[in-house]
Amino acid sequence: MKSADYRNAPEGMLLKSADYRNAPMEKMSWNVFIGVVLGQIVSSYTLGIVGVALDRVPSSMTLSSTWLGLLGAGSLIGLFGSLLVGRLADRYGRRKFFMADMLALTLLSVLQLFTTNLAALLVIRIALGMAIAVEYTVGTALLMEWVPAKRYFRYQTYLLAYWAIGYFAAYLVGTFTTGFGDRTWQVILASSVIVSSLAGLQRLVVRQPESPRWLASKGRIIEAINLVHRYVGEDYTVHPAPQVEVKKGAWRMLFSKKYRRRTLVGGLFYACQTFPFFGISIFLPILMENMNVTNPLVTQLLYYALMIAGVLVGIILSNRLPRRYFLIGTFLASAAFLLVLSIWHQAPLALTLILFSLFSLTISAALVMDYAYPNELFDASIRTSGVGMCIAISRIGAVAGTFMLPIISNAWGSQAIFIICGTVLLIGGIICYQWAPETSLRFAKHNRSTINEPSGSRVTSSRYSDSTID
Repeated sequence: MKSADYRNAPEGMLLKSADYRNAPMEKMSWNVFIGVVLGQIVSSYTLGIVGVALDRVPSSMTLSSTWLGLLGAGSLIGLFGSLLVGRLADRYGRRKFFMADMLALTLLSVLQLFTTNLAALLVIRIALGMAIAVEYTVGTALLMEWVPAKRYFRYQTYLLAYWAIGYFAAYLVGTFTTGFGDRTWQVILASSVIVSSLAGLQRLVVRQPESPRWLASKGRIIEAINLVHRYVGEDYTVHPAPQVEVKKGAWRMLFSKKYRRRTLVGGLFYACQTFPFFGISIFLPILMENMNVTNPLVTQLLYYALMIAGVLVGIILSNRLPRRYFLIGTFLASAAFLLVLSIWHQAPLALTLILFSLFSLTISAALVMDYAYPNELFDASIRTSGVGMCIAISRIGAVAGTFMLPIISNAWGSQAIFIICGTVLLIGGIICYQWAPETSLRFAKHNRSTINEPSGSRVTSSRYSDSTID
């Protein structure tokens, strides 16, 4: 039977077995996790490599600040495709998009070798961003719906550690790749084909199945239960979950009374993080030069090392603190470090580097919420649409920061960058203080700012999930 609802499923299949998300980590859960991890490494590598590559463009090519900003922001612009990807994945399923995505990333990476036309390269970078959108929306949703519920938040935060490793690897490869003459910058850009090919091979060898939670949300309960029996065991099933009727106005639903608070908070906190993070990290060499750093290579290596360290600190803290307080604290702390740098113009270089290092550590720690928190805000039947909308909103911040930074840097220097980025972070902290709901069941009962559950949804026990969403 291809399609059925819960009324057609035998009672024993539903009530006499535990939900599959209460099962231990099975082989398929690990396979999904590894596939999503590789996708995150590819995504961050592809995003991070552009800044280093553009710094190696030969002087014979005229590259204005505007083109520098556009090419740097190209993939981030493409991430607006998460709106469409999320909607399609909620309608047609996660698996199709997840399986095909690495092929697209590999082909697009190769194309960067064959053009020096800036407009054509911008189109390729935007297309790469649209492919990365699949990893950000479909990959994280698939992970959430396969990994045991009591562990999924931890594993979502782990993704950012691998994301940071991919970003750092891009910097190392870009910095130390030589020997290709005037085409070196193109070789650096296209080097993402190596990691995308490896990730694509893993997905071909290990063919990840569809999400049982998504199948169940569509009423295809028999398929969902059979999938669970095959990959988890016959002692487990899929328990009924809230079913949200998603019609053609699904995007409009995200801004209905029931969902708009989640959508806006999920998008705005993300946007306020990505504005300074991508703006500063992609064009870090330019910023170091404006800060009169005498040894930029060492400083940049320190920055990326602190990024990885910050993500690890964020994983530890975010699994021990309420989500809401973690968001507010990281926003305010990172804003404070940048604003002090902007005010104290004549600070000794050593102190400047210490403050900048503390900012790097804090903003990187904050990144661990970028995947986990938006996924917690939405039910399975509308999850990738909701996450896609949050990512699209966040790209306004990412694109603005990446496009504006080289222009601002040339016009007013690093102090102006610190003022603008610090102000954006402060606004993010205020938004989270006013509106961010607490989505952790462990802390929600002690916090009045808890998420407003949709009617008919079920809050599970803490033994089942750390989240107030299924």
